[in-house]
Amino acid sequence: MQQTTIEMFLNFLQEQNHTKGTVNSYVRLISDLEEPPETDNPRDLLSFIDNALSLKKAVLNRTSFASARASLSSFFFMKTGIHIKEYRKQCIPKDMYDPLMEQYGSYCRDFLHLTEPVTLAAIREVKAFMKILAPEPAKVDWSDFTADDIVAYLDAERSELRTASLGVTVTAIRRFFRFLEYNDQLVHHSILNLPLSVTAWSKGGSLPIILSAEQQKKLETYTFPKTPIGLRDRLILCCFTELGLRCSEVANLQMEDILWHSGTIIIRSTKTRSQRELPVSATLGKALEEYVMHARPKSLGNKLFFKSERQMELPASTENIRSSIRRLYEKNGISGWHVGTHALRRTMGSRLYNAGNDMKTVADLLGHSSVSATKAYVRIDVDSLKKVTSSWPRRMNHE
Repeated sequence: MQQTTIEMFLNFLQEQNHTKGTVNSYVRLISDLEEPPETDNPRDLLSFIDNALSLKKAVLNRTSFASARASLSSFFFMKTGIHIKEYRKQCIPKDMYDPLMEQYGSYCRDFLHLTEPVTLAAIREVKAFMKILAPEPAKVDWSDFTADDIVAYLDAERSELRTASLGVTVTAIRRFFRFLEYNDQLVHHSILNLPLSVTAWSKGGSLPIILSAEQQKKLETYTFPKTPIGLRDRLILCCFTELGLRCSEVANLQMEDILWHSGTIIIRSTKTRSQRELPVSATLGKALEEYVMHARPKSLGNKLFFKSERQMELPASTENIRSSIRRLYEKNGISGWHVGTHALRRTMGSRLYNAGNDMKTVADLLGHSSVSATKAYVRIDVDSLKKVTSSWPRRMNHE
């Protein structure tokens, strides 16, 4: 690539406020390419970039290739003023599935408030499903489909995927049938009750995945080290076990969200885009106090959790939160395809319901927009309903 083109790209990246390391990496990754075509036609430039990516893929590892792809995406944006992902979507030919998929996409974005990447992944998975089982979507009776059809489709078309990837497919398809029901289409209840994990189908059940009593006991009795990381990780665990937060909600907690005078905490960054105020239990309060007083650096700013022991001045990301819980599972011998931060959230929801709280109370505490969403989280333990009293205030019944 000519020096003038390289310098133009370097200046563009600097204007976009990329870090010095990113700028140097992006420039290095494209400098050995041929000069791009002298054209304003995005399609010609896209062809050049796709050819360059095929060459890079043959010689780079996965991480370096991802950087090369990001570099070329920025180059495309510099030359055209268009984001390459948006342009690729424009180039996709329309087919008979698109009208229904556009409605499904709007449902995901506007009703469920899903992010754009999650929405596009859901559309992609459902479209692949429809091409196999619903080749003429305008003539389909959706009530004819059952959970067995979904299982057969996954066995035939998605058997090479790992369990986590299968979960993405199952969730997208189940969500699609909820969208149909939302639009007054009749659908078979077995699809709406599909478990997220394919492994659970062989057990013949659709119960939500929660931690066992033994696993819960291990976490409750685990002794955290009195180090900054130990105090941080203890508080992170309490955010899941005492409040039932989502991983993103834990990562986005701010110091100003803690209302010390009232003993409550505000949860602002939620999936439903609404905030809720939750009581701070004695366990959570003690973990909060010890972490803030003895571990959290004041230089962190307003974010509650720091990233790592080596980067205490940086706020934690969702991946840092997940890593903290994964390490805790490993230390306590908790393993399996089902364990993760969401298992803690489901466990807390089930515990609250089995302690005698009504479903609406549990939905409010978990931040669900509807009780039906909460039902998918709760595993009912009839014996526990008779024995356990709730440590949370019951919701007053004004009916």
